[in-house]
Amino acid sequence: MAVGDNAELFVTVSAAVELDDNIYLDTTNEQNDTIFSFTPGFDLVFGKGSATSGNVYYREEFRRYSDNDVQNTSLSNLGFNSKYSNGVTKANFNASYAQLAQNSNDVRPTGDIARRAVSNLGGKVEFGISEKTVLGVGANFAKTNYAPASYTDSDIWSLPVDIYYEASPKLDWSLGYRYRSSDLSGAARDSKDHFLSLGARGEFTPKLTGQVRAGYTKRSFDVGSDESLFGMDGSLTYAYSDKTNYSFTFGNDFGSSGTGDSTKDFSLGLNASNRVTEQWSVTAGLNYKKSEYSTRTDDFMQGLIAVTYVYNNFVNFGASLTLRDNSSDLASAEFAQNVFTIGANVRY
Repeated sequence: MAVGDNAELFVTVSAAVELDDNIYLDTTNEQNDTIFSFTPGFDLVFGKGSATSGNVYYREEFRRYSDNDVQNTSLSNLGFNSKYSNGVTKANFNASYAQLAQNSNDVRPTGDIARRAVSNLGGKVEFGISEKTVLGVGANFAKTNYAPASYTDSDIWSLPVDIYYEASPKLDWSLGYRYRSSDLSGAARDSKDHFLSLGARGEFTPKLTGQVRAGYTKRSFDVGSDESLFGMDGSLTYAYSDKTNYSFTFGNDFGSSGTGDSTKDFSLGLNASNRVTEQWSVTAGLNYKKSEYSTRTDDFMQGLIAVTYVYNNFVNFGASLTLRDNSSDLASAEFAQNVFTIGANVRY
């Protein structure tokens, strides 16, 4: 539905059935269940073809468990995204609020599912300071509140600054600095991070594009000694053909867990997508994350394969299988989980 001169309102609905063989990620008492979800919402898209564009969305997910109905819940998800570009200055802004009900490696209440509310607010502006030099300045805020309250809430601010120098018309070198402040509730240790990096972004080859950074990261605690590591992050996409794309991500950084621990997180991800026909597409991925806690080290693997069928411009159907495995030198932290999902999506 048209809203004004350059905005459109879409109604979105999705319905899915999940077969989960370990809903609590429990090592000794695995509980399987069938989960039904129904998610109505809307998406307001504005500014198509203009200097400022973006969207506002809202979704409400209703989750119902076949056996463990004590976990029945409804979850809200809303947000705002906007981009601006006049050819010289570029800017993007985002804000979101999401309610989640899902356990993780470090947040697993016994016989229960942890709930959390995650708020994000961020923005970045890039503008030219010379013919070949661009300055980028950003600010991001992430807030997490857990239920039950035994877990550690967090307020995390980050302030990235990057200088980009044009090496060629399609490739920029970068020099960056990021400051991050992590304020944790309870008896957890607050920290300050400093990340100094060198990198590049743009078109590395005619088929390989993305951005990479590497450098030195130092974490200072309000109580205790400092720590440091070789920091890096990157996201690359390889266009193998018109129908097949590969993406590769990597990272090495400090983190803050839901139990209040400072972690060292190393991650690798490889994903592939193929549009078999105009209606059928296949996606597969494998992701690895190594997390070093104060008392243990976890190696987490996740594999995914998904198939999508586009019925028409408004309706598509999908099925996916997700396999998760967490191995640890602490036996109680280990788990395995398999989730099969089938569903349909409508956008009108």
